[in-house]
Amino acid sequence: MSVLFISSSFFGYAKHIKKELEKKFENVFWYEDRPSTSFLGKVKTRLLPRIAEKMAFRYFKRIADENRDKNIREVFVIKGESLSVESIKYLRKIFPRAVFRLYFWDGYGNMPSSSFAKVDHFDVALSFDPVDVKNDARLIYRPLFFVGDYQNRNPVKADIDLLFVGTAHTDRYRIVKKIDESLAGSGINFCKVLYCPSRIIYWARRTFDPSFWRVKKEDFIFKPISHEELSGLVSRAAAVLDIERTAQTGFTMRTLEILGAAKKLITTNPTVIGASFYNPKNILAIDRKNPVISKDFLRSPLAEIDEAVVDYYSIATWVNQIFEAPLRTSIRPVEGQALALVD
Repeated sequence: MSVLFISSSFFGYAKHIKKELEKKFENVFWYEDRPSTSFLGKVKTRLLPRIAEKMAFRYFKRIADENRDKNIREVFVIKGESLSVESIKYLRKIFPRAVFRLYFWDGYGNMPSSSFAKVDHFDVALSFDPVDVKNDARLIYRPLFFVGDYQNRNPVKADIDLLFVGTAHTDRYRIVKKIDESLAGSGINFCKVLYCPSRIIYWARRTFDPSFWRVKKEDFIFKPISHEELSGLVSRAAAVLDIERTAQTGFTMRTLEILGAAKKLITTNPTVIGASFYNPKNILAIDRKNPVISKDFLRSPLAEIDEAVVDYYSIATWVNQIFEAPLRTSIRPVEGQALALVD
């Protein structure tokens, strides 16, 4: 049995998911969820949606036609930003016997408005965002995961008190700057790695965003670091800072990577307080408008974490639960027949 897997590469996570899928299925065919991954291609997707949608339809049609004879029984889509309803219908026409699964690792508030309409065309849809799941009965809640690189198998002595690694989007730079200033003279070693997707984006923000007017180019990296590099930094850190997008309430990948790495977490996401892995000795929720970090929190010992809780957030368990999720039978075809919606 074969799987057609459509997802952005997203800092290499697709590679790890594909590896897990290969443990379950005979063949896994992975494709990017957009025709172009370049900066200009992403801009076109957001600013010229009609033109981008036509390009994307041709792209997904080619993918479907390339794989029509490969016994595809599962079509697994993560987010699928460029995947229009028309493209989904075409895929269902070519693969009428396949189960279509959708996973959102972004919130509705941070995705194109068409994302809501796509859900009806999948047999099962899951989301990492608990608020979206609460407001949309079609969605099943399943948090994100951590990959095996982050499991703290060979702990090393921490020489970084606090670590932040992330893309400099929204208000992240401002929050990191405030924390850096508040820790000045405290003796806390705060290591900051801010990623900017391109120099064009950097100069655009330097021009139009007042919070970036005094920002130096040297404060950023312009090439994403690998999982190996990141997990190496995490292994050296006592605590890691996580700053989620304000349009999201789900736990970020970073949150769960820190859980897997058995490190302390400082986060601006207040929903973490209700998580199964929450322990105030290990996790500190801070106010993103007035971020205050206690030196005592950083210096106190880490509390032991339940192995069963950690295992739930592993990538292996995540993949298993995606493919064990109950289907919405109302849109399943009769064996050998295409769905009416593609006629």
